[in-house]
Amino acid sequence: MDAFDYSALDAGGAKRSGTLMAGSAREARDLLRARALTPLDLNRSRKKSVKAGDLSDQTSFGRGKIKHAELTRATRQIAILIDAATPVEDALRVTALQFEKSAMKGVLLSIRSQVVEGATLSSALRSQPQAFSDLYTAMVASGEASGQLPEVLLRLADDLESAQKIRRKIAGATAYPLVLTAVALIVIVVLMIFVVPKVVEQFDTFGQDLPPLTKATIWVSEFLQARGLILLGLIVAAIVALRYALKRKAIRRRWDAIKLRLPLVGRLHRDVNAARFSRTMAGLVSAGTPALAAMETAQHTLKNAVMRESLTAAIERVRSGAPMSAALKEAGVFPPLVVQMVMGGEASGDMGNMFAKSADYLEDEFDAATTVFLTLLEPAIIILLAGVVLLVVAAIFLPILQLNTLAY
Repeated sequence: MDAFDYSALDAGGAKRSGTLMAGSAREARDLLRARALTPLDLNRSRKKSVKAGDLSDQTSFGRGKIKHAELTRATRQIAILIDAATPVEDALRVTALQFEKSAMKGVLLSIRSQVVEGATLSSALRSQPQAFSDLYTAMVASGEASGQLPEVLLRLADDLESAQKIRRKIAGATAYPLVLTAVALIVIVVLMIFVVPKVVEQFDTFGQDLPPLTKATIWVSEFLQARGLILLGLIVAAIVALRYALKRKAIRRRWDAIKLRLPLVGRLHRDVNAARFSRTMAGLVSAGTPALAAMETAQHTLKNAVMRESLTAAIERVRSGAPMSAALKEAGVFPPLVVQMVMGGEASGDMGNMFAKSADYLEDEFDAATTVFLTLLEPAIIILLAGVVLLVVAAIFLPILQLNTLAY
């Protein structure tokens, strides 16, 4: 992307000037016309360094962050327009105009410019990796190859909406427990740092041995006062170090292997990955993509490195002539349901429908399990934190009760 200085006339005939980002002069002119500006003069900017956020019009033109909801809406609208026999470049232009103050507008207009110049839609999408994933572009490429681009785009929009619903559900369900946990931890820290030390001063006048619980509470209080900030720094550093460590393939693989072996959580993790894989396979196979090519594309949906490596081995076995069901079974990481459904699809010749049924079942199971889990999580957190607060209160009052008992 390059910076271009421009001068143009707006709809009222007033002259306007500024700088914008575009892949070429032609694309820059298209961007100006999309904003109802008539170009008068356009030159590559002489500034040595121009950042998208520093431009006079404050428009990111493909460099800003694309929201998930915007991507979903754009995908569905483009699919509807193309299905109505609208040319791809016109569908992109009309859709772009719906995003007035969003980076999506610049992204779509940039893609349109490449399509007008002769590029395929999938290759143009690859030039905007910040907006379109490898899986997204691969599915579009399969739709172009099979002549079912509108169907593939509609399926992509459905999948994006489903993923968005799951994220919203989890975010909504975990918001209250997270807030509750944060407030409770703050209360506990305040008690340990400010309240307990004041009470300890009174204990010194008792002249008697304190209960073990009180001694432990006093030790924790003194530790937090003396090294609380150091502990907080170590926790933050550990979190940052873990995030960087997980970027290394070997460590990431070991972590993903551990996740698969965890009770309950491991099964949910496996099922949600298998559901994504099955849903993508259903769309690709139904669009006429060959099974082997569909597996290679759907491989991008697997977020677990162990499952992804196992699928790579399964793809090689299928390439060697093995049935897909046998290859997936030998991989050993996919739910038996998926293997059985694929076997049924191979027998009936309806692989797409069988993969879709597998995805539906696994998604329903995941939805039911997460609903129960999140429903139980809230009272569990309340009980746990209430127990911690009760221990602190008990540690404070035990010496007082002990003193009253000795007085009698």
